[in-house]
Parts: sequence; C-alpha cells; structure tokens
Amino acid sequence: MALTVDGIFSLMPELFLPEKAVGMNASVAYRVTGEGGGNYTCVIQDGAFTLLREYKADASSTVHISAEDWIALSEGKLDAMQAFMSGKLKGAGDLMLLQKFPKFFKKPEGPKGPQTPLKDLAGARLKLLAQPLCLKVGADKFGDGDELSGEEGALRGLLTGLQDPGPALLSGQLRFQGAMVNLRAAWKTWSQDPEITYPATPGGKALATLSKRYKGGASGTLELKVDGAPYTLSFTPAHLSVRPGECDGVHTVSLTDADFAALNVGKLNLVGALLSGQASFKGDFTQVAAYTGLFDAAVNPAQAILESMPARFDKEKAGDLEAVVGYKLDDLEYTLLIREGRCVVMPRLLSPADTTLSAKPDDFTAMSTGQLNAQEAFLSGKIKIEGDPLLMQKVAKSFKRVEL
Repeated sequence: MALTVDGIFSLMPELFLPEKAVGMNASVAYRVTGEGGGNYTCVIQDGAFTLLREYKADASSTVHISAEDWIALSEGKLDAMQAFMSGKLKGAGDLMLLQKFPKFFKKPEGPKGPQTPLKDLAGARLKLLAQPLCLKVGADKFGDGDELSGEEGALRGLLTGLQDPGPALLSGQLRFQGAMVNLRAAWKTWSQDPEITYPATPGGKALATLSKRYKGGASGTLELKVDGAPYTLSFTPAHLSVRPGECDGVHTVSLTDADFAALNVGKLNLVGALLSGQASFKGDFTQVAAYTGLFDAAVNPAQAILESMPARFDKEKAGDLEAVVGYKLDDLEYTLLIREGRCVVMPRLLSPADTTLSAKPDDFTAMSTGQLNAQEAFLSGKIKIEGDPLLMQKVAKSFKRVEL
C-alpha cells in the first residue's frame, strides 16, 4: 500500500524525535489540497508532539501543498527547497521553522513488498487471542466480540503488533467499544509476537526465525543492525520479541546481511567477527557476545537435507557409481562427490561437475521428502538439470528417503 497524506501525518507522533526538539514551542499548520488531502496542525509544546486534524491559521508557520507533492516530498522524491522555489509548496510565517521542522522527524517509509490482505491478516491474528474481538474497517467486519473499528492503516499497525493503540485511539483513528482490559490483552499478545515482513535475503530469513530459535534465559534489550536496518530485540527469560526500529538500549551490534546469515548457521563466530572488524558493537562486549549463545543454529531444511547425504548414502545401491554433482538452491551451493563407495558433501560448488541441479529450496525439500514428484518437478521447470539427467536419477537412487 502506497503512502497517503493521512497515513504520513498519522505516523508523525511515532516518527517524532523529542531529543531534537528540546525546549521547542511552535506549530505548523498544513492545508493539503486535492484528492486524499486534508487539514492538519502539528504542535510541539515543551518538546512534546501533538497532531491536530484541523488547520490553525494562527500557527507559527503555515503550509499549502497538493496531496501528490506532499507524498513525493515525504518519500524524498521532491526536494523541499525546489518545491518552495517552484511554488509547489507555499509557506508563510516563520520560514526558518519550516526549514528546521523536518529534522524533528524520522523519514517515513512505504511498505516493502506486497501486504497481506486485511482479511487474512485479521483472521490469523484474531486466532492468537484468548478473548474474542470484532474488527471493523468500513463495510468489512472480522470476528465477534468487543468492537474495534477505524482506519485500515492504524488497525494494521495494531494487528501486526508494531503500533501501540493509545495514540490512534486518542486521535480518533481507532474506536473501541467494550472492556478495555480485552484490548490491552490483545495488544500484549500481538506486540509479543509481531507480524513483520523481513527482507528476502539470507540475513532476512535468519531474522524471521530468531524468536523460534531463542532458547530463553536472558533479560534486556539489544539493537541489531543488519545492512544498516535496525531491529530491537527484547529478551525475557521465556520470550524474545523482534521489532523493526532503533531502541535506547546500551548494547548494539552491526554487521552485513551475509555475515549475519553466516553467524546464524554457525559459520561465523561473533567474537571473531568483532575482533576482525566484520562486526561492530557498542556497550558491554561480554554481554553482546553472550547473546549469540541463546539461539539454536538456523538450519534451512534444504541445507539439512544436503548435509545429511553422507549419513543417508546407500553403498550397495550406489554400486560402482562415481559422480560429481552440483546443487544450486538460491544462496545455497553444495557439491556431492561419490567415489569408490564413499560419499562426501562440501558447502561450495566445484567445477566442472558431471551434472548440476538448480531449484528453489522449498521445491528441493518437497521433492526430497516425496511431497513433489521428481518427474513433474523437472517437466514443470521447478527443478532444472544441467548435464546428464540420467546420472542425476542414478545419484538420487543411491540415498535413503529423507525424513524430516
């Protein structure tokens, strides 16, 4: 879903940086014209931020701008000074305040990738609750019980566990009829298990499994930066909550996506990475390093299948078979060597190979476990073979069936 005018203003309380506005007392009124526009006034009083959905003509500064240009400005696609000089943005009052005002906020970002349909999101998140709850957006209604209604953006923020309902209730974006204890319980449940879309990268996939792999026993907060993107890890002895965004914790560790993925599968030692400069940190070195011992290693099912090949190798079925087989499963690359009745697997591609299999990890796993017919997978293009396909068939018959 693209950014909207109201969506941008609705995010401002969350994006506000109070440390940048210490001692500030000022207000900016906005008249945003065109489709999707509206009237708003942003008030900073004693370093606290308040959003009003009305145009206050006596504000310290006033702004007139079209909805299209306001969204472009917020996304960084339109330069503020260029907009002012060209007349797309018309400002009056304290112009110095208008120049400084954007610095009081983090820049909003549009969602990365497609969003889950609200019906599916609501259905999945309502199932987590002990008490029934009814969600209503326009003519759409999901569930039964105490009724929570309002704007879709605010409701998504609550459902995903990423935005506290308090500000949205105060601003009128959300309305609740029922026992407030039930709404607080719903927020606690959703915020402890937030619904996050992680990057489709090796590091992103590792992030998505952190909570499930947490072994427990810790308390505290860690800020983790993967390729510069911050995530807040909140530890309790029994639970780990992972949320996007920075935190005020004293412990921070930063590393690349590839190094974070390697760390999670045990191919990179954090202490060694910190000492070599592959990772950086602030805070207590001992505490930062200790956090890595709180997780089971992340093992992709496809990776587990490949690495189990020596244990599943059937020497009698293989006979005098000799082969060098490559496997390319997205970012996973392995080579299988069969020689003189022995089987070896290496986590890299050797060249040349007698035959090479390429597939998505999920398709390879489904085929290896018998959930996907190998011939159908080959004919449909889910599995691709470079080299001798008959040799690949002989290789497959030399191993016992995978059991996950």
